[in-house]
Formats: sequence, C-alpha cells, structure tokens
Amino acid sequence: MRQLVPRRRVVFVDWHGVLSRDPFWISILESTTHPLRAQLESGLARIFARESGVADEWMKGVLSSDQVIATMDIRLDGRFRDDFLGRRLDLDCARMKVDADLFDALRTIKARASVVLATDNMDCFARTFDRARARGRRPAPEPSLPETLADWAVFCDDIICSSDVGALKADDPVGFFGRWLDAHDLTFSEAALIDDRADNCAAFAGQGGTPIQYKMTTDDVSGVTASLNEWFARPL
Repeated sequence: MRQLVPRRRVVFVDWHGVLSRDPFWISILESTTHPLRAQLESGLARIFARESGVADEWMKGVLSSDQVIATMDIRLDGRFRDDFLGRRLDLDCARMKVDADLFDALRTIKARASVVLATDNMDCFARTFDRARARGRRPAPEPSLPETLADWAVFCDDIICSSDVGALKADDPVGFFGRWLDAHDLTFSEAALIDDRADNCAAFAGQGGTPIQYKMTTDDVSGVTASLNEWFARPL
C-alpha cells in the first residue's frame, strides 16, 4: 500500500467488466489449435461454477494460483514444463487489454483525485500489477494511451485486490476498502466507485460512498464523466 500525495478524494475503479473483458489464459482460450485449450476450458468451468466455491476462495487469497492450477489436473505432455500454466497465467495477465476510452476520461481527473484499481481478483493479478509498477512504463516516441494491464498499472496510484485483503466488495465493503481509506485519512464519503455490478455499487453506497455503475460493453463513457463531474461539484 503506497502513501499518496494527499488529495481529498479517491476514485476506485473495478477491473473486469469495466476496464477489461479479457479472461485468464486468453492466449490459450482464443487459440483454436492450442493442445491444452479443451482441458483448460473444462477446468475453468469447474472452478467458476458457483456451487464449487473455488473461485471465491481464490479471489479471497485462501487458495493460491498454483493450488487452483493443481485442482484442474491438466495433463501436460513433453512440450510443456511443469510450471507452464503458472507462467502463462502471469504473462497473459500483463497483456490484458484496457478500455482506452475510460482511461482517457480518468486521466483528466488525476489532479483532483487519486485513481485506485479496486478489484475482486486473484493473487496472479495483484502480482502482475505490482511487477509492472516496479518496472515502470517504457518511454514511447509519442504520448500514448495504455493498452494493457502492465501500462495501466503505471498510471494508477494504487491497487486494492481482494486476494490481498481477504474480502470481496459486495460481501464486506469495510473489509475491502476500509484499510486503504484509513491509511490515507479518507472516508467513504470522499470516495467514488466505478463498477459494473449492482451489488458492489449497493454495498459501497451503504457505507456512504458514491457508486457509478458502468459496463464497458453497453454503457457510454460520457455517463461516467458526467457522474464524476457532478460528484466533484458536491462539497465534501
């Protein structure tokens, strides 16, 4: 958790469904010829089945990515090292595509608020984010919008990931956001959340925060911009 230059507001931004739609292991799942695709699809279907509970335990840090990969029991032939799926998971996370339109809207508010990624997500995601921040962004010949998670991580002020805090946004908003807000001397009343899920927005509003529901596949970014401008216009 990084100490930021004091700004009296923070905008939390969700990842999946808001900034990106790319799944884990996208390079395998999108390949019609990859020899592990069928096994991986079957394993992921079991993990993300609601009744299994594995995905929630993975997101809350109870299970590690290596443990989850082991539960899928994917048979690797001689072409692949034992750690292939773990290495490919991290690599594909770094390459997840970012919604450039939403980024463009958010970069205009950084003078007025911190921008923090707030995601119900796994250890592999948080690890990739932290590695990207540590490396920094390579200088480009011309100013450019970030295209991937690795680029976005350098733009963001910080991250809250459920696998680090052991809580999900809808189930325990205080457990999820509270430690970060306390560390930066902020309250929910000084925070906005851009999220695609109604239950996350409702839980955030229940603590006095300002939710902005946005789905990247159906909603227009102009609605986010208008909502943020209205929020900034309100006195704290």
